[in-house]
Amino acid sequence: MPGGCWCRCGPFRVNIVPQGLLKPYILRLLSERAMHGFEIMEQIFERTGGMWRPGPSAIYPTLTWLEEKGYIEEVESQAKGEKARRPYRITGKGGEALKDYEKFRKEWMQGVSQLKEIWW
Repeated sequence: MPGGCWCRCGPFRVNIVPQGLLKPYILRLLSERAMHGFEIMEQIFERTGGMWRPGPSAIYPTLTWLEEKGYIEEVESQAKGEKARRPYRITGKGGEALKDYEKFRKEWMQGVSQLKEIWW
């Protein structure tokens, strides 16, 4: 599974990471501390035990979307120049969205638990 977020199970391709999880997961990471895009990619990879490695083509458009919607904001960086990384932090609006997601996550986990009883 390195580099992907799915597994091949016989003729089936099974997604391990539910679609739509990237935005709230980024908000959760940024609720801990400010981070730049590459650091977010590395944190996701580490915290998922290597099962999920979203690349730049997923991370940077998502950061742009979150910033445009007011969920995150750029932090003034000490580094200047072409290769300067842009750290982001969560905003109050992002914190409220994260609270809503946490409620959903609990309900979703209960549903997964029920599904597990059916399949396993």
